[in-house]
Amino acid sequence: MKAKPIVTVLGAASTTFGPKVLRDIINHPQLDGCTFRFVDVHEQRLAIYDRLARRIADQIDHSVQIESSGNRKAMLKGADYVIVSVEVGHYELWQQDFSIPVRAGVRQVTGELGGVGGLFHSLRQIPLHLEIARDIEAICPAAMVLVCSNPLNRICLAMRRYSGVGEVIGLCHGVEITENFLARRVLDLPGDQIESTAAGVNHFTWILDLRHRSTGEDLHPKLAEGLKRLDPKVEGLSRKLFEVYGYYPACGDAHIGEYISYAWEFVGLDGPPLGNRLESEHERWRLLDKLSRGSAGRADYAGAERAQAGEAEELRLDEFFQPRSWVDTLAFPIMAATESHRLHRMPAVNMLNAGTIDNLPADVFVESPAVVDGSGVRPIRIGELPKPLAAFCRRDVDQMELTVEAAVTGDRRRVVQAALLDPVVDNVRTAERVVDQMLREQARYLPQFV
Repeated sequence: MKAKPIVTVLGAASTTFGPKVLRDIINHPQLDGCTFRFVDVHEQRLAIYDRLARRIADQIDHSVQIESSGNRKAMLKGADYVIVSVEVGHYELWQQDFSIPVRAGVRQVTGELGGVGGLFHSLRQIPLHLEIARDIEAICPAAMVLVCSNPLNRICLAMRRYSGVGEVIGLCHGVEITENFLARRVLDLPGDQIESTAAGVNHFTWILDLRHRSTGEDLHPKLAEGLKRLDPKVEGLSRKLFEVYGYYPACGDAHIGEYISYAWEFVGLDGPPLGNRLESEHERWRLLDKLSRGSAGRADYAGAERAQAGEAEELRLDEFFQPRSWVDTLAFPIMAATESHRLHRMPAVNMLNAGTIDNLPADVFVESPAVVDGSGVRPIRIGELPKPLAAFCRRDVDQMELTVEAAVTGDRRRVVQAALLDPVVDNVRTAERVVDQMLREQARYLPQFV
């Protein structure tokens, strides 16, 4: 009899992703008998997380085993699945990633994944993920590695090229979130009644086909009409790209705008709302601590309500222990379908381009729908992207490869090369000045550039 799977979650005690994992344990009885191993470097939060997980294990009908430790290598032994969601510095460094280039005149709109800020985010994240990949290679090389960290495709490419890990799959909710947005706000349909075929590279993905799930009706004509009725300020960049190219982006203005030189005209240069994130994070952990002890009261929920103002529904902590009508992570449907041998369609996965998209380079990570069953995850073949979309994506792929090389080699020249390939950079002296300032400001997080 096949042993029950072991799932190791690295970065389990994260503020947003961690609670999603616990709620998906509730939602996926197909993983009955599974052992979940939770790993995090933050001891206090991991202790809270462990208590929460054990409360859940005691309440659900199916059986799961819970283990928690800060010892990554010990927790990787025998793992069948490794879920990775880790971050270096996060909000403090994200603030630098955004503000330093913008003050210098670089018109980047978010600074998380594109622009000089996104480049430095990659330079910090890739070495940590390579350390993790090499541990997996040595300890559990047959494990399926499910990456949820950003910048997603750059991390996945680095892990695949510079370690001996086996299967690496990147997971992002962007397509799913866009489907739900279009269903509710534009098409007036339940979210589960539209199905898109979207492809490209992560956060630079385009809806090539959009249909009513039950009837098979092509929804593109209704999409065009519905967008005309929408508030002009909502998703203005995505709508303009749809108007010009005929394909709607599947990732929202804030994400696709990172790779578009004129995105600032639509999104502005105010950046992400980072100011209150740290206090909101502390407030969430205060509630999670009380939830873990069974002592949360009405006043605690009121405080969490303030901290969660503006949060997406999937991130809210209301009715934490209740089953959901949607999945909180994309890792769990993959594991559940694999273990139960049931066919399941994923809206988007990021995997090596081994014949998925013909006019993007092979051996880089691309995003497409996929099907999952007991034999694993198989991307759905797309063929050729329309030429303008492929041109957008090829530019990002070229920068992606240079960014990975820069992160691995610690070569300043490659950093400058990657920066100058970025569409939001339009001045050589500015690019070099910003790169050198960022290398100084973040030196403690970038030891490869000594």
